[in-house]
Amino acid sequence: MNCFDISKKGDSTLIDILRHHTALKPEETAYTFLLDGETEERHLTYKDLDHQARAIGAYLQYMHASGERALLLYPPGLEYITGFMGCLYGGFTADPLYPLSSFSLHPILSQIN
Repeated sequence: MNCFDISKKGDSTLIDILRHHTALKPEETAYTFLLDGETEERHLTYKDLDHQARAIGAYLQYMHASGERALLLYPPGLEYITGFMGCLYGGFTADPLYPLSSFSLHPILSQIN
C-alpha cells in the first residue's frame, strides 16, 4: 500500500491524504526543509501541518473569499507547504509564484486586481 491508497472508497485529494496520515501517525515527519539541499533545517509533522493548514484555511474562509485564487509568494521552506494546504482547506485555488525582489514584483502586482 502506498501513501495514496488511503481507502477503498477512493478518497484521493491532498486534504484526504493529509487527514489520513494525521490520524494514523500525527507525530511522524511529513516534510523536512533542507537549507542548502543537504543540511536539514526544520521538520513539520503531519499533526503540525494539518493544524497550521486548517488555521490558514479558516482565516481565508473568515475573509469570505472562498473559491477565489490565492497568489502564494513564499520563499522556499515549510511555510509554502502550510500556505498551499491552507488554501486547499479554505477552498482557494493556490497559484504559487516564486518571490522576486520588490522592484521586479511591483509591475506584476499592479496588474493583479
